[in-house]
Amino acid sequence: MNSENQENYEEMSLTGITDKINERRASQNSIIADLRKEQILDAAALTLINTGYTNASLAKIAKQADISAALISYYFPTKTELIEKLLQSLLQKQEKYVHEKVAKAQTPLEMLYIYIRAHLAYSEEFRRENDALMEIIYNARDENGTPYYKKFGGDETDLLEKILEAVQRKDGFPGMDVTSLAILINGAVRGYSMNPNASEKQDYETYCDELIETISKLSGFSKKYTYEPIIQ
Repeated sequence: MNSENQENYEEMSLTGITDKINERRASQNSIIADLRKEQILDAAALTLINTGYTNASLAKIAKQADISAALISYYFPTKTELIEKLLQSLLQKQEKYVHEKVAKAQTPLEMLYIYIRAHLAYSEEFRRENDALMEIIYNARDENGTPYYKKFGGDETDLLEKILEAVQRKDGFPGMDVTSLAILINGAVRGYSMNPNASEKQDYETYCDELIETISKLSGFSKKYTYEPIIQ
C-alpha cells in the first residue's frame, strides 16, 4: 500500500471510529433524556396527588424530583405541556394493562367481565397512577382551556361498546341499548376508582362481583363465566 492509499485508509478508519463514537454518545444522551423525563413525570404525578392540580407548579415538581425548575423547563417548557405528557403516559399504561388482560379472553362475555375487572384491578394495583389520572381529568385543562373531563372517555366507551356488540351477537341481551350500557359500566367503574375510601368500605373484588351481577340482570344475559382474581 503506497503512502497516499495509506493516508486515505487511515482517514476513512478515523472517520468511521468518530461516527461510531458520536452514535454511541447520541444513544447515551437519548437514554439519559428518557430517564430524566420519566423522573419528572413521576414527580409530577406525586405532586398532583399531594397538592392538587391547581397548586402544582413546576417549582414544586422540581422540588419533588430534587432537580432544578430550569431543567424541567428544558424538557417541558410549560406546566400544561408537562401535564399533557403525563396524561398520555398514564392513559397508555392503563390501556396496556386492560388490553393485555382482555386479550386473554376466550369469548365476548368473558371479555366483558375481564374488562370490568381489569379496570377495577388497575385502580387498586396502581393507586398512585390512578389518583394522578383522576386529578388531571377532573381538574386540569388543555392548552385551549378545555377541561380534560370533556374530552376523556370516548375511546374507552368505544372499546366497551365493541365488546358489548360482540356479546350481543353471540349471546344476545335484549335488555339495554349498547351505548347506554357502556356508559353505565364505565361510570360505575370510574365511580369506585375515584373514591379514595371505596376500598375501605368494600374491596374491589366484591364490588366487581356485585357490579357484574347487576349488569347481568339489567342487560338480560346470565353470568356464564367464572373468573380468577387478576391481582394475585
